[in-house]
Amino acid sequence: MKSIRQSLVRQLTTLITFILFIVLLFLDISVDTYVDKQFDDSLEQKGKSLANLISYKDNSLQLSMLTDVMTEFSRTENGEYFQIWSNRDLLKYSSTLSQTPEFNFNRTELLLGEQVIAQSNLPDGESGRVFLFKFIPVNDDNHTEVQAPIYLVFARSNATLERILILIDIVFLLTAIGTAFFVRYLVNKIVSKGLKPITLLNKQIREIDINNELDQFRIDYPPSEIKTIIDELNQFLIENRALLKNEKRLTSDIAHELKTPITELMSVSEIAIKYAENEEVIENYKDDVLSISTRMKNIVESLLLLNKVDTEQFHLTMIDIDLSDKVLCILERLAITTPNLEQRINTNISDNILITNDVFSLEAILTNLIHNAVYYSPEESKVSIELDIINKQPELKISNITLQNITIADIDNMFEPLWQKDQARTSETHFGLGLAIVRKLAERANIKISVKLDKDNVITFSVLF
Repeated sequence: MKSIRQSLVRQLTTLITFILFIVLLFLDISVDTYVDKQFDDSLEQKGKSLANLISYKDNSLQLSMLTDVMTEFSRTENGEYFQIWSNRDLLKYSSTLSQTPEFNFNRTELLLGEQVIAQSNLPDGESGRVFLFKFIPVNDDNHTEVQAPIYLVFARSNATLERILILIDIVFLLTAIGTAFFVRYLVNKIVSKGLKPITLLNKQIREIDINNELDQFRIDYPPSEIKTIIDELNQFLIENRALLKNEKRLTSDIAHELKTPITELMSVSEIAIKYAENEEVIENYKDDVLSISTRMKNIVESLLLLNKVDTEQFHLTMIDIDLSDKVLCILERLAITTPNLEQRINTNISDNILITNDVFSLEAILTNLIHNAVYYSPEESKVSIELDIINKQPELKISNITLQNITIADIDNMFEPLWQKDQARTSETHFGLGLAIVRKLAERANIKISVKLDKDNVITFSVLF
């Protein structure tokens, strides 16, 4: 697994070291070039100074050189060399060339006044550089006749220069290596300091207690990027704690819903066993068992449907539906099982309102909402059903007077699974799962449902398609 810290350290170290290496290489080349030029300038200056000591007097070449001062031309170690040529004749040479006066210093043809610095081997076998200069010496007798030009060859060893250049290269190389290690150390410290909030956050993630509502992610003075993550994680905690709390409540409610019919089943079974010879008890026992079993079956089927809606196995089949006709068909079907339904329903339904949606989802949503409106309203009250086009969108409104005093908090809770305002009220078909299924199906079918409660305890469900 890749590490952000190691990746940042490696990339930043490589980049900064590369830049510094280029800078140091440029400095190394610049220093080498400067030292090399200084050597050549010194060689040229010494050569020209030597040329100024050469003159013609009485038609003979004179070299005004103080041998006791200019000892570099006579010593055996680190000596310097010169030759004075006229055409191909060697006129003068230094004492250091006494053994090899005509040593070849790579003398080349030059124009008058031209000078050249070239690489050459020295008589002692070392590498050196030679200054070649073609000129006409000064005539001390003030004669006007033109004298023949001469070649001045001046050479010295560049071994010291080479050692200096190698030393400079070594220094820069060691500096580059040391800089690389220093840069890695520095980058490592900087990156570690920058990633410290992430390290602390990671530690808190491992140690967080999701069951403790007071426990949340906290880091003092976090960077803006980390603060965003912390805020999102804390929001994630709030949502998951709410889900966990809801799951606990749902588990408890399911147990309660199933416990009640099971307890009833056990009670009627005990009575039937105790009074087995009583025909009336046995006859009621059959009806009670069927009623209790039907309620348990409906609870289980509703729970399975609620769970199925959230899975990939639940597919929507979108077709064109006449919504007006569908509402009337649902009312006709409910009228078979609901006494006096036609007298309790006031309808105002526009004709030929067409939508595209899933038939199963639509029927389940409308059946639950209409059945709830009838079931949870007083028997003498009316349930209003209106269907029309509002702002170019079909809208269905179902209004009824509630039996219980519903609050705004209840409106938020009534879509939760197994929520009931009156927990004591039992039914074979109403046990707090209908609106939860409605909400899930509406989300999948892209149907918007809103609830409004007015002062007269009239609740209105608006369904926007």
